[in-house]
Amino acid sequence: MQKRVVLVSAAVAVLGLAAAALGFVAESTKSKAFVGFVGQRCVYQRTPALGCGVAAALLALTGLATATAASGCLRRRDAPAAGRRRAVAVKLSIIAWVVVAVAAVMFLYGAAMNRGGTRDVSASRPGRRYGRGYYYGCTVLKSGVFATASVLSAVATGCAIAAYVYFQRTDEPAAPGQFVAPGVAMGQPQWAQPYPPPPYPPPMAYPAPPQYGHGGYGPKQPAGTA
Repeated sequence: MQKRVVLVSAAVAVLGLAAAALGFVAESTKSKAFVGFVGQRCVYQRTPALGCGVAAALLALTGLATATAASGCLRRRDAPAAGRRRAVAVKLSIIAWVVVAVAAVMFLYGAAMNRGGTRDVSASRPGRRYGRGYYYGCTVLKSGVFATASVLSAVATGCAIAAYVYFQRTDEPAAPGQFVAPGVAMGQPQWAQPYPPPPYPPPMAYPAPPQYGHGGYGPKQPAGTA
């Protein structure tokens, strides 16, 4: 079981790190997308950020899907709750999916902005000279979109691995012949044991009565006896 946990965690980590690395590569190549104007249209060229963004989104989602499938949380909805540890694992899994969804949207948006082609100008305003010239604006992808998505992908990967490890610890089987009730701790307590109570004192021994009674007088003999 420990070997399987290590292998799955390593695979998810590799996918998440690969997605983050591709995001940083896309961030460094996105600035070459804008070329210039053709009339009143903006001209863009395709950059490697397109493929890097799409691949990063797919790798991030694949890593989360692998961790979720390996933990088995989707097919165990009818299983009884396993306590606080399982609740923490479910919360971590939900956080991971929300974060990776945001990262995937950012990756795909950045990739779409680097697909090339021509687009309409985003804004125009009259020039200062005779009111005849116009300044046109073209939409350019802002800096930090791919980098932020890479960081979010790494965070989601960490949450997914932590949730998977928590799920595996929850599902560890009990020892043969041992029943583990939910919420009941097994094993010996770790605090000091109390000392056993002291033994009761022995009963007091009374002296035997004298042979001839108290005061030297024995019991009265019946008549006719010496």
